[in-house]
Amino acid sequence: MRADIITIGDEILIGQIVDTNSAWMADFLESNGIKVRQITSVSDEPAHISSTLDHSMSSADLVLVTGGLGPTNDDVTKKTLCDYFKDELIFDDEVFKHVNDFFSKRNRRVNEYTKSQAMVPASCSVIKNDIGTAPGMWFDKNSAIVVSIPGVPEEMKQMMEKVLGLLKNKQTFPKIIHQTIYVRGIVESHLAEMIADWEAALPSVIKLAYLPSKGCLRLRFTAIGKDRNMMQSLIEDNIKSLKSIIGDLYSDHQTNCNEEIVGKLLKEKNLTISTAESCTGGNIAKILTSVSGSSIYFKGSLVAYSEDIKESVLGVNKDTIQKYGVVSEEVVAEMAVASKKLFKTDYSVATSGIAGPSGGTNLMPVGTICVAVASREDVVTYTKTYNLGRIENIDECSKDILIKLLLTLEK
Repeated sequence: MRADIITIGDEILIGQIVDTNSAWMADFLESNGIKVRQITSVSDEPAHISSTLDHSMSSADLVLVTGGLGPTNDDVTKKTLCDYFKDELIFDDEVFKHVNDFFSKRNRRVNEYTKSQAMVPASCSVIKNDIGTAPGMWFDKNSAIVVSIPGVPEEMKQMMEKVLGLLKNKQTFPKIIHQTIYVRGIVESHLAEMIADWEAALPSVIKLAYLPSKGCLRLRFTAIGKDRNMMQSLIEDNIKSLKSIIGDLYSDHQTNCNEEIVGKLLKEKNLTISTAESCTGGNIAKILTSVSGSSIYFKGSLVAYSEDIKESVLGVNKDTIQKYGVVSEEVVAEMAVASKKLFKTDYSVATSGIAGPSGGTNLMPVGTICVAVASREDVVTYTKTYNLGRIENIDECSKDILIKLLLTLEK
């Protein structure tokens, strides 16, 4: 079965909200053997919705429409579908009872707007909304199925489970298995060159996708068939043969983000970490604490942006700053040691630099950042110049620091 997803709403097109529904729906459908052919976002314009439906119904078996089912005048999906299928709206007593009960439990009054939720196209099959008031609508039209569901994520997700159950009553879907592995230390074009012969010899039931991201490269294996165990075994065999080719490039830590790996290693070794940041402005701390459970190992951070704070709070020696400059490995070394002492941690990271776009000199160009990583044993420092924009300089430096931490913890 081939499916199209249509999300409706001006708020998506103007960037007011991010369309997370489509990503969730696509993953849900693919995981259950339904191939997603196309995802389209359209405006709250009946003509635009209708023309998109024309296109999808001409080539998809299933069209899922989400959004625009509220009770206000800007919600046009239900009326548009009714007109599109040359239908009429009728009052559904069961839907109204549900709406009335829903509002009564919350001590709210049902008005004409909320009552309008009970008006549904005569030819549709109503799908009950267990946690909201807008019902789903199922249309069997012209050898295609069109299903309209609410755009509220929680409502959409529970209704998609019901839609899947109804679809499974009609036909059997193939099994789809996705498995992702992580490769580090190589760009996708070089990896593709390295494994070209292996990739060409993959069984036809397995598809390979390259998914690059900061700090790592993901390879996604997808197998489609009837026997789940057979497909899983086939994927595992091919991953094993791939590992023999790429060697150390295969990550020992099959985790997406470097910050997750750093956190995992810190927890495993019962170690703690803190940061003292200047030019990165707390970005390292932000990344480390983005991981759930990071409070176990991350103790605190000080953004010592000014020279005065570096001296008065962290205790960086004034003579060190005068002799080597505030952007120097000597200064970040003292910052890291002081942070480790201040927060009573096993590790600490410190940064000082010129993020840009101003402040650089011939000897110290924009993008120069000094970094120190202090551990129980020593302090390792390095300096790197990032010839990028301000935000990119901070991001790239942060990425490099995570890799440095990862390598340090692995040792």
